Amino acid sequence: MFRSRLSTARMLGVSLTALTLVACSGGAEQPILSQFFAASRLHDNTTLGGFSTVAFEPGTHGIITAFTVTNVTPEQRKPLALKTLAKAQDDARAEDAAFTKRKDEYANQAGEALERVVKAGRTGKLKGKDAEVQVGWFKLVDEGVAVARKVTDARRTLAAESAVVDLSVADPRNPVDTKKYDGELVSKDVTIDAPVKTPNGQTVQKTLVVTLQRAELKGDRPITGRWIITGIKDASGSGATPRS
Repeated sequence: MFRSRLSTARMLGVSLTALTLVACSGGAEQPILSQFFAASRLHDNTTLGGFSTVAFEPGTHGIITAFTVTNVTPEQRKPLALKTLAKAQDDARAEDAAFTKRKDEYANQAGEALERVVKAGRTGKLKGKDAEVQVGWFKLVDEGVAVARKVTDARRTLAAESAVVDLSVADPRNPVDTKKYDGELVSKDVTIDAPVKTPNGQTVQKTLVVTLQRAELKGDRPITGRWIITGIKDASGSGATPRS
């Protein structure tokens, strides 16, 4: 019960702080930015996890309690390749499964010779059938490394492409399998001016650039995701901390 009350109070604190921030400025981008700075200030990673991949850490970057939007760039659109990348991942996994089967069959056929080959390694001097198995087995080992790398690369590429998309369209009540959709990733940069209370207690005026992205998917039904904060940096170049 205590944890429930504490969680409710904490979220209420974020909401009230966000409203205060909104009141200090104004504009279409303010609500998400206000919630972002409020949740960052409170180290509320649960709230941040719903709409941001980064955080403005108080102990590193400072605290923002008010800001003004000075510029919003035109939206930039990048085609999403989720379906293609998902197929590439499936193909790589299928290739890996076929390879594993072939490797197991070879091992069964080699029998006891394989034990001697494994013991001798690549450079051991073997003769006859053992030498043939040695060549064939380590050729398979090298092929297995290449196949495994292909699976890993396909998985990582798909994960990188879908991370923001999945967060943008996330809906626990109606889950979306984004790998079945085409679409676009929409991006825009929002420039703000803000007094930042630094970790050493000083207040300095800074210009920050915040990157917002959202997915617009096309499939059985069109889906427009919500804006996600994916980057924030000082106009001078230093960035925010990736959210852990």
